[in-house]
Amino acid sequence: CGVLGLRKWQFDVWSNDVTLANYMESGGVPGRVHITKETLKCLGDHYEVEEGHGADRNNYLKDHQIQTYLIVPKESYRAHTMSKQSSSVNGNISKELRMMGHWSKMGFNDKQEPKSTEEEVNEYLIKAIDARSIDRLRLDHCKRFHLTFIKDDIERKYCHEPDPMLNVYFYCSIIIFFGIMSIQMLVFSMDRYSYWVYGVLTVTLLVSCVPVFSREDTKISNFFRAMSLKIHGRREVAQVISLCVVITVICLSYYKLTFIFYLSLTDEYSLVRPNNCKESKIINILLLLTLLALLTCAVHQFIKILFKIILLVVILVCYIASIVVLALIFDRHCEPWFLTTERFLIDVAFLVVFVVGQIMHSQQTEITRRLDFIWKLQATEEKEDMEHLQAYNRKLLANILPVHVADHFLRREKNIEEIYHEQCDKVCVMFASIPNFSEFYIELEGNNEGVECLRLLNEIIVDFDDLLALDRFRHVEKIKTTGSTYMAASGLTLDSCDTAEFGHVVAMLDYALELFKKITDVNEHSFNNFRMRIGINIGPVVAGVIGTRKPQYDIWGNAVNVASRMDSTGVMDHIQVTEDVYEIVKDRAYNLTCRGTINVKGKGTMVTYLMPGIAKEQN
Repeated sequence: CGVLGLRKWQFDVWSNDVTLANYMESGGVPGRVHITKETLKCLGDHYEVEEGHGADRNNYLKDHQIQTYLIVPKESYRAHTMSKQSSSVNGNISKELRMMGHWSKMGFNDKQEPKSTEEEVNEYLIKAIDARSIDRLRLDHCKRFHLTFIKDDIERKYCHEPDPMLNVYFYCSIIIFFGIMSIQMLVFSMDRYSYWVYGVLTVTLLVSCVPVFSREDTKISNFFRAMSLKIHGRREVAQVISLCVVITVICLSYYKLTFIFYLSLTDEYSLVRPNNCKESKIINILLLLTLLALLTCAVHQFIKILFKIILLVVILVCYIASIVVLALIFDRHCEPWFLTTERFLIDVAFLVVFVVGQIMHSQQTEITRRLDFIWKLQATEEKEDMEHLQAYNRKLLANILPVHVADHFLRREKNIEEIYHEQCDKVCVMFASIPNFSEFYIELEGNNEGVECLRLLNEIIVDFDDLLALDRFRHVEKIKTTGSTYMAASGLTLDSCDTAEFGHVVAMLDYALELFKKITDVNEHSFNNFRMRIGINIGPVVAGVIGTRKPQYDIWGNAVNVASRMDSTGVMDHIQVTEDVYEIVKDRAYNLTCRGTINVKGKGTMVTYLMPGIAKEQN
């Protein structure tokens, strides 16, 4: 069992028993079930049977001396309670399944009850809630302390993920920077050194920030725009610039106190004393400057947690050192010290709590950002997988149904029970068979119980399918294969049906001639003598899809039946066509000769034409 060819895949089974079952059907009697002696042994005494005399109605049964029986119908049928037997129906794996690689048992009792919508939704929600567990995701994807991704490739992708709030971080830093500068100008005495320091720090800040804001500004030079794109596209570069900005703000916050300490060692302390401000007020100003510095560090949320902890601790140490420095200055100049130990401890405790809160907030923010990236990455991967699966399903569906039929079902929501059908006029139908393939098919241990024979048949059908990829045969549609018979049709759509020049009929004849070339090549390479017989007819058909579980595209109509009869009553190594086909192509360079009148089962007598299986150039 398996599928053959490259197009219109259809699960099928092959064996001598399948061939026998086919002849049992054709040699049966209407209204009766035709069975062999082996089947009767399996049925036991559950049915009443009579002699079938199948050999009198079918030559295959006669040649192989198959004894047959007919099941006599009863007025009341027995109840089908086969629970005990059903478990052992598939206990033994057939040799065909073993040879084709299907080792698992086919359990007919392994039917899963369809889940209700509520159960499916609940199951989906449970999975979604479990997937959004922050602790679990963090442990699965991030390192415990550094919070970087465990996988280096994911970390690299995250580092190239732009931060949409990057400009806001730097805008806030600029505002805080000039706020600190304004406070210091209002509180402390200014001199030329202070203006120089302020100028240098301001230039440093602007040089760091301008490239960040230049990504979409067309008035800025290409150099700055390229630098801005690099900053926004790589988190490492943006973090370095952020660190420079934060350090600049920290330097500005504590520069004046450092300068005061330096001058206090000399006799110029009076030059930098606070303007109209008591020494006790400077403690509050220092606390305010420290909070602004901490706030600047907190604003830059994308700085790695390790660097942020270091910066926060540095700011806290700078505050404590500043208090110590002020105490030394006051003591040196014999001025009263207004900061009590209790007030000092309260301020330090306040800043420690603030720093710890910032660290926890930064850690939570970093975790959330990274998990959001993971979810986004997973969503992107799932979307890509879904698109790939969709494309694969489309391709798979195109191997089951024609493209225009597949598009019909995929275009909008359809009722699964809705029947798809269409009326097609002037469809050219072809049946191509290899009658002597049944003589080649033998189930022996040497050919893997017939699998090697099927492998060769698959190569033949693949060669036939490859021809359909050629542009001149684009309107020829493979319908199906039945055993060693290949069925195709052309003119099934408005675009492919040429009612004026009948190009689709010409394409079908050329395709049939190419099939003879392919079978000749196969014979040369496999040292066989396969012979083909082809029948072609044209007429109206009904095309549609039957079945919902295993949908199959097929065509029906008198034209199909006649084309099949053209094959079965044809001549080896020839193409037999009806008079309708002959009238269409008689003026073209096809070597068509009248066969005369033949008797066609179910159709009476018909005039047919033969063409040898040799391709000739057309006019």
